Amino acid sequence: MNKQTHTLLVKNARLIDGLGNVYEDLQSIYIHEGQIVEIGHCTYPDHVPVLDVKGATVMPGLIDAHVHLQSVPGSVFRKDDESQLKTYRYHQLKSYLACGVTTVLDNAISPQMLGEFSQYLKSGGAGPRIFALAPAFYPPNGYLDNDMLTAFWGPHWQPAKTLTDVAVLFREYEGMDNVIGVKAMIESGFGKANIWPLLSGEIRNLIVDEARKRNLPLYVHAYKNREQEIGLDMGVHCFVHSGFIFKQPTNRFISRMKELGTYMTTTLSCTFDQMLVQFERERLDNPYLKLRVPGELLETARDDRAWDDYYDRFFKLSSPKWLPGFVIRSLPKVVNIEKSIRSCLNNASRAILTLYEAGIPIVAGTDASSWPAFPNFFHGTSMIREMELLYKIGIRPMDVISSATKIPARMMGLSDRIGTIEKGKYGDMIVVREDPLKNPTALESLMWTIKGGDARTPEAWMTDNSAKLSDVAFIS
Repeated sequence: MNKQTHTLLVKNARLIDGLGNVYEDLQSIYIHEGQIVEIGHCTYPDHVPVLDVKGATVMPGLIDAHVHLQSVPGSVFRKDDESQLKTYRYHQLKSYLACGVTTVLDNAISPQMLGEFSQYLKSGGAGPRIFALAPAFYPPNGYLDNDMLTAFWGPHWQPAKTLTDVAVLFREYEGMDNVIGVKAMIESGFGKANIWPLLSGEIRNLIVDEARKRNLPLYVHAYKNREQEIGLDMGVHCFVHSGFIFKQPTNRFISRMKELGTYMTTTLSCTFDQMLVQFERERLDNPYLKLRVPGELLETARDDRAWDDYYDRFFKLSSPKWLPGFVIRSLPKVVNIEKSIRSCLNNASRAILTLYEAGIPIVAGTDASSWPAFPNFFHGTSMIREMELLYKIGIRPMDVISSATKIPARMMGLSDRIGTIEKGKYGDMIVVREDPLKNPTALESLMWTIKGGDARTPEAWMTDNSAKLSDVAFIS
């Protein structure tokens, strides 16, 4: 088994350490066997590979705190077979590294796929560090049940109907040391109508009790105020979406979050912003995407038929059962979809800014790719867009960086390993040409991603180039 313990000296770096400090005086960082052992004027053996970044900015590797690794964007429309899905899934893992994301938190994954991805990484495969929320609980006939996950999701898990179901679901993930929390779906419907049942109070209480026994914090999916209040009653550790698409957070709600120490994950990119790509197709021409997203996926996102297919499925699944089929089919033509999406994006953005200004810890997460029927919720690149959106709504640049590094590491209970550039932590960091404190698109100037001391360019990560450092001119 490849332990992937790499040794490297990074020199001549402008350092943003993730703790709020900026060092302009060209720091050196010595990584030995995957861990940071010295920062500053380092001493190191003669044989150590040296990466001279020549004044470029070094900062901690990014953490996307809301992903769905087994889901491939547009696969429902393309009808990808299992072989194609597997190829895309492993391409997506490399894409995270090519975007500077060195750690991800999967918010709903089957035990089979979590085990497969974990074994792939342990065997030397290229991809971010993977942690998971598991089980992810949903009720029979509720959100995620029936056809929502679809066969293109791959293996999944059963709803929690009885107390026995809860015990069985917990047992399926026993012994997986990368499970760091559990998730409860508290979702009655995407619009104002309540069309899906919620987990019963008895089931919710058991989830909380069993999670507490295992020292697993509770993460909650909830968009509407009533459902968010249920999450607070359960003692939620983190809301995995900002929600607030209809009403803004009240002072009482914010006070309850503060009392519990609850985090808020943003998910502006995939939940709302990238839905606007159907009206802004030029965004798909960004050369940044070409390296990181397979051409077939980009073509799907350009295809009007894929968007029509998505809306047919979306409105069918999210409409009340009593609504006649012909009415459901007409909804995409009658509803002003662009206006609705922009309204939801603005409301969610305003709520995040309010929570941020109130001192609630904000965590960057994308929700890529939440449902394989969505044409364009791309893995990796969505994280860059998420951070750009957080800059755009008025969060201070240094705090945007913290939302994707230090804060999610703390939320996940991994501050001793990731999130900042400090002695004793993993050698996970990125090198960018532009200054992320001045330029919101600086992360698109990514030069190197370093995972555990393994430094490669985005191109090398995408090709899984084992030559890595020794073949590049930077190395002395």
